[in-house]
Amino acid sequence: MAKLVYSRADQRLYFIEDDGQHFTSIECRNDFYPTSNCGTEQHETLPLGEYVCNAEEPPAENSAAYGTFYVSTGDPRGRDIHGGGSDLPDPFAPRQGWEKTYGCLRAANEDGEAISRMILDAGNAVPLTVQEEAYNA
Repeated sequence: MAKLVYSRADQRLYFIEDDGQHFTSIECRNDFYPTSNCGTEQHETLPLGEYVCNAEEPPAENSAAYGTFYVSTGDPRGRDIHGGGSDLPDPFAPRQGWEKTYGCLRAANEDGEAISRMILDAGNAVPLTVQEEAYNA
């Protein structure tokens, strides 16, 4: 079974093929604004743990904030994986640049689209592990 690993140390998202030997890795940042939602709940990045990812194609929320792809992690606070960036010059560009989020993980649009296709091809219910340490292939 294919799987995903997000390494905070590497700031990379890894898609590991069914054979466990081959993988694809993309830069994926977890920088977030240290503010709170309506003054009550602090923003924080996707917590360490296990999730199940589903890709949307095309993304249901095709907006400047989310870019050209969206991967749901199943996190109850909606901390998912997407591209875009509302304050960037071209949030729909293949390599749109970087902007903090409110807790989601952000990747370049073209990299995220590739990972989304892999998730869809793998049955669209791919396990994700978020870990602190570097990923060792």
